[in-house]
Amino acid sequence: MKALRKEFWMEIRRSKSRFISILLIVALGVAFFSGIQASSPDMRYSGDAYYDESSLMDIKVVGTMGLTAEDVTSIEEIDGIESAEGAWSTDVMCGEGQKQKVLHIESLNETVNKLDIQEGRFPEKEGEIFLDGTFASANEYQVGDTVALREGEDSSLLVNTEYTVVGTGRSPLYISFNRGNTTLGTGEVNGFGYVLPENFDQEIYTQIYVIVHEAKDLTSYTDGYENLIAKIKDRVENIADDRCAIRLAAVKADAQEEIDDAQKKLDDGKKEADEKLADAREQLEQGEKELADGKKEYEEGKKQLEDAKKEIADGKSQLADAKSQLTDGKNQLADARNQLTSSKSQLDSARNQLDAGWNQVNAAKAELLEGQDKLTKAKAEVESGFAEAEANQKTLEENAAKLEEAKKQIADGEAQLAQAKQTLNEKQTQLDQSKAELTAGQEQLDGTKAQLNEQKQQLEAGLLQVSEGETKLQEGLTALEGAKGQLAQLQSQLSAAQEQYNAALENEAISQEERDSLAAQVSELESQAAAAQSQIDENTASLEANRQQLIASRSELESGLAAVEEGFSQISQKETELNEGLSQLAEGQAQLAAGWEELKQQESTLAASKAETEAGEKELLDGQAQLEAAKAQLNSAQQEIDENTKTIAEGQAKLDASVSELSANEQQYASGLAQYKSGQQQIAENEAKLVSGEKEITENEKKLTDGENEIAENEKKLQDAAEDLKKGEKELKDGRKEYETSKKDAEDEIAENEQKLADARKELDELEEPEWMVTDREDLPEYSDYGDNADRLKSIGQVFPVIFFLVAALISLTTMTRMVEEQRTQIGTLKALGYRKLAIAAKYICYALLATVGGSIMGMLLGEKIIPYVIITAYGIMYHNVSNTISIDYQLSFALIASGASIVCTVGATLFACGKELQETPASLMRPPAPKEGKRVLLERITFIWKHLSFSWKSTIRNLFRYKKRLIMTVFGIAGSMGLMLVGFGIQDSISDIAAIQYRDLQHYTGMIIEDEDSTEKEKEELLDFVKNNNEIAHCNRVQMTKISAPKGNSNISIYLFVPESLDEFAKDVTLQNRITGEKYELTDDGAAISEKTANLLNLKVGDMITLEKAGKKYTVKVAVVTENYMSHYLYMTPLVYEQTFKENPDYENIVFTVKAENKDSLEKVGTEILTCPAALSISYTSSLSAQVDRMLSTLDVVILVLIVSAGMLAFVVLYNLNNINITERQRELATLKVLGFYDGEVSQYVLRENVILTALGIVFGAIFGILLHRYVITTVEVDAVMFGRNIKPMSFVYGGILTSVFSAVVNAVMHFKLKTINMVESLKSVE
Repeated sequence: MKALRKEFWMEIRRSKSRFISILLIVALGVAFFSGIQASSPDMRYSGDAYYDESSLMDIKVVGTMGLTAEDVTSIEEIDGIESAEGAWSTDVMCGEGQKQKVLHIESLNETVNKLDIQEGRFPEKEGEIFLDGTFASANEYQVGDTVALREGEDSSLLVNTEYTVVGTGRSPLYISFNRGNTTLGTGEVNGFGYVLPENFDQEIYTQIYVIVHEAKDLTSYTDGYENLIAKIKDRVENIADDRCAIRLAAVKADAQEEIDDAQKKLDDGKKEADEKLADAREQLEQGEKELADGKKEYEEGKKQLEDAKKEIADGKSQLADAKSQLTDGKNQLADARNQLTSSKSQLDSARNQLDAGWNQVNAAKAELLEGQDKLTKAKAEVESGFAEAEANQKTLEENAAKLEEAKKQIADGEAQLAQAKQTLNEKQTQLDQSKAELTAGQEQLDGTKAQLNEQKQQLEAGLLQVSEGETKLQEGLTALEGAKGQLAQLQSQLSAAQEQYNAALENEAISQEERDSLAAQVSELESQAAAAQSQIDENTASLEANRQQLIASRSELESGLAAVEEGFSQISQKETELNEGLSQLAEGQAQLAAGWEELKQQESTLAASKAETEAGEKELLDGQAQLEAAKAQLNSAQQEIDENTKTIAEGQAKLDASVSELSANEQQYASGLAQYKSGQQQIAENEAKLVSGEKEITENEKKLTDGENEIAENEKKLQDAAEDLKKGEKELKDGRKEYETSKKDAEDEIAENEQKLADARKELDELEEPEWMVTDREDLPEYSDYGDNADRLKSIGQVFPVIFFLVAALISLTTMTRMVEEQRTQIGTLKALGYRKLAIAAKYICYALLATVGGSIMGMLLGEKIIPYVIITAYGIMYHNVSNTISIDYQLSFALIASGASIVCTVGATLFACGKELQETPASLMRPPAPKEGKRVLLERITFIWKHLSFSWKSTIRNLFRYKKRLIMTVFGIAGSMGLMLVGFGIQDSISDIAAIQYRDLQHYTGMIIEDEDSTEKEKEELLDFVKNNNEIAHCNRVQMTKISAPKGNSNISIYLFVPESLDEFAKDVTLQNRITGEKYELTDDGAAISEKTANLLNLKVGDMITLEKAGKKYTVKVAVVTENYMSHYLYMTPLVYEQTFKENPDYENIVFTVKAENKDSLEKVGTEILTCPAALSISYTSSLSAQVDRMLSTLDVVILVLIVSAGMLAFVVLYNLNNINITERQRELATLKVLGFYDGEVSQYVLRENVILTALGIVFGAIFGILLHRYVITTVEVDAVMFGRNIKPMSFVYGGILTSVFSAVVNAVMHFKLKTINMVESLKSVE
């Protein structure tokens, strides 16, 4: 047994790849099975952990007349309730125009529904609000901002209308993005906010939150929790009637008290109004008298003021004439002074110009003389330069001739060097090739030597085993000789007994009893002798078979050892030849190095000559350039001299002309200076006259000003009096009007209050008993959806992992079966050596058990932690509150189921295979099984194809059908992996485009305008006209869009009823079509059109009658069309069908519109313009709905990625394992092919060609299997309100096929290297 244990661990080391592949396949199967199965309860545990951490309410009570503190106390006293807390809430509007949103405001709770702060803090005083974090980020609210809130007309619970944001975060009442519904705005709540209870101006609670005792000990979404909550709800509902009756009595008492107070106030108001009206009438009469007296005084003052104004006007006229004459004199004097100043300026300018002219003339004379001197010197220098340039040109020509000769010599030297270098390179190439060949030969000899050493060790070990077998054989022969001796003794005893019996027969004196005794003794001895002879014959045959096998094995091993020794001898000869080649290579390398050294010296000499030549050439070029530059400079200088000579002549002529002009200007300047002095004297005399006249005018002007001031004061007094009169008239008129208005208002108010009192009394008499609405968590937004998602995940876990696990288990089963069959010779040897069947089978059972248990433990540890974490984290994108309390526990039941199934499959297969093999004798087991008989395949009968196939292809096809078990298992494994990957891609296809198809292909309109219910008919018509006449809108249509329900068993389905006003416009907005055939339908008066999902849930088809519920009444309508639809449930009716069904006209309260394609980018601008109309309450855009759906469905992406990656890993392991088994089983066959001369690449093609065909078949069958599995999975995971697509995109088939092919190619590449390591000596071993 010790030897078997040692052999067991050696077997694991020898077959590490097989052991690891079984372990990995089982680990993948268990991990995926248990991980997906555990994800559903882990999701529930994670949700429950969050609910417990945040103390989420278990029950919510709402009363139609509110709830009191006594109601809270009564609920707390119910058995099974841990606590109850009253709270206030209301829905409000915030924002303006397009940004107008609905907020649900609640009071902060003390013990229930604990909030999670993301930023800031909780409210601490009035006017502070804790805002929904998602809403705040979407609408750009920051801590410190102010939020203006507006309640509905029928609600006034809040004390303040403006609140300061002090914090943002999350509420356990909203675990996802849905915030519920409301009667305000679009009917959808956009966010929530929490304020202190003091901010609610009301003592009556709007709801009571209840925590149930021991509910935290139970897990949400389980039957135990739901049963407990249902029981407590019944207890709460049992006290509801009594509490409602008490509440009704209290409300009636309070109302009657208010009515009595109102009646008293009304009586007091009547009396006070009569007194005020009498006082007002007396004040009006007194005001009329005072106004008449004021008018008389005003007319007298007005006449006196007119006379004074006339006198002032005459004085002003005279003064104006004097001022006019004085102004004319000043103007004339100013003109003269300006002319004189202008003349002075002109004289000064002329003087300056004359001085400047003389200065220029003198300077020009000096420059002209200096230029003539320079010109003379430059002419001399240019002539000298031309002579020097001629001499330099001659020297350069001589040097150029010498340089050309040197260049020619260098070119000849370079050609010789190039020839020598080419010769050396050729020799170097030959040496390199020789060196590479010798190196390759050395490596080949080393490899061959290593192989021979390994083979020698194997052969010597085999001889040692044969010797041990011969020793045991000899022991068996010795035992056989002993048995033969015993047989001889038995035969001797038999002969003696036979003689006695014969003698007894002849001797009549012996009794018959003695004869029978002797006969029995003879018979017994004969039986013993026969049994001994049979045992000896069997042992002889067995020993002879073992001896023959040992002789054959020794012969084979000794032949192999001789071949190895012969190989060592050949290697020694090759090494000698190789060393000689290396010596010759070294000598050639030395000669080549000497040639290169000589070549380098010649190159150095040539380079020096070349450098000198290049330097001379450069120097020659520099000299030529300098010479050319000098010539150019000389030519330029000569040209400049000629130009300067001409310029000097022109300058002399201009100078003479300037001197003549300056002399004439000097004479004109002297004449102008004399005229200027005479004008100055005349201006001084006239200025003295003007000063005297101006003084006299100033004195008269002062007198007029004093008179005007006095008149102005009187005029102002008169104007004030006029204003006072007008004001008095207006006040008197307003007073009369106010009196009449007040009188009418008072009468109207009294009448209105009397009517209100009458209505209040009537309402009080008709007041009905209130009701309590007791709900639980199921009514919270997204709470039940979270549980549905967990159930959906459970549904996936019931199908997908089972298929996955089935593939893994079957591959593990195949692997162990092949392993047992492969080692039948070893099993026979162990059996021949006397080991028991159970001991032999234990090795393989333990092998399978260890790999399976190890894989199961690994799969459980990793799968039940990683897969649920990834999936729940992905759902955390949607259910963001739960993402912080992920609770992942090991679900041992799932792991034990998967592990048990793995152990049963793998160990059971091993037991079956071992039992089958152990039934045979050791001799038959030690012989390899007969090869499977080759048969003609179907393709051979198609001769025109078969005869064109090569030998390799024919062999491949025959091998495929020769090993049918391997064919089936490989195709099944690949098909299973391909199908699983295709399902992953298919689910993504089914859910990724439904939003785009819904709001692009089926519902084309851009948005829906929700009209304000309080708007007038005129405002609604104005809104419709505005939309119709808007140039950016293509078309619009008024519709009725309301929610109704359809009974489905014990529950109802919520359906959107869509009734268009215009059927022509409806055809542009909505497309009705068959999802499978694509046939287009029209909305007609034959009946209603319902969505496909609705028809499936209600089991309806065209022609059936659908039952609808509206306002508590049931109606039926014929189903005329079943149309493709993905989001929500829709029912389309024509106006006529609606009238016939509901016996009323449609109420078109919404408008659907479509923006022109070129104006899609300005959608927000169009919406803002529409919302300026009073009748437009809000707009719902299909693009926003599409984005929201995409965000919701994106949570499945990670789940799908897990499916695809896991399926890909399974495909890789399956392919690797099956290929590894295939090559191991056919090792002798492949070694024989190598001996026959097949190259490594050809051997790989021989095997891997089969893999390619099997992979292609697996992909085809996997595609079919994937389609069927996808159809089942997609119908399992979809929810009632959404229909996923049923089709798989062609690219998904391509992706699945490519991934499977890539895995196959990678495995083929790995197998290629394994095929290269197959030893050709394997083919030399005897089959027996």
